[in-house]
Amino acid sequence: MAAANRKLTASQLHALEVTERVASVFSLLGASFIILTFVLSSDFRKPVNRLIFYASWGNLFANAATLISQSGVKAGPQSALCQFQAFIIQMFFIADALWNLAMAINVYLNVFKKYNAQQLKALEWKYHLLCYGTPFIIALIFCFVETQGRGQMYGPAQLWCWISSDWAFMRIALFYAPAWYDSLPIVLSLPHFAKQNS
Repeated sequence: MAAANRKLTASQLHALEVTERVASVFSLLGASFIILTFVLSSDFRKPVNRLIFYASWGNLFANAATLISQSGVKAGPQSALCQFQAFIIQMFFIADALWNLAMAINVYLNVFKKYNAQQLKALEWKYHLLCYGTPFIIALIFCFVETQGRGQMYGPAQLWCWISSDWAFMRIALFYAPAWYDSLPIVLSLPHFAKQNS
């Protein structure tokens, strides 16, 4: 338990902040490249590429939030910057995992259920609701959660503003667990793909 409560030194935080910002810039460039390629070339407008295009918008926002890095924490838990950063991280990190699930569902439907491009495209509005709508509702609700004992749900989380340390159990319940749960169908489908290709 003592290791979990250990605070990072100022130099450790600075090193992580620099690393985080550099990685965020590369991610922003990558997502921007995907979006520009999709917009400028009709050759890339296939069903799986459309899902990557939709997910890339969420990656842009998530990486903008991580680019803020420690600035949100330094501005203070009540600041608009901290609350905005926490909201964006909560919404778009989960959205990213959900888009991976949507892509896996598309592959499954195409390979095993023989869905064609039109049938897959007809599902995209449902994917948008799942991947952006669900995380939006959860992230918005968290903006208003506050108790006497724990304070606001959004606040400093060491590296950035997110679900504050006093609410750490909610990170497991509504962030890490859903991300792992979203990965489960992908992992479970791998033996079926291997069998199909042998």
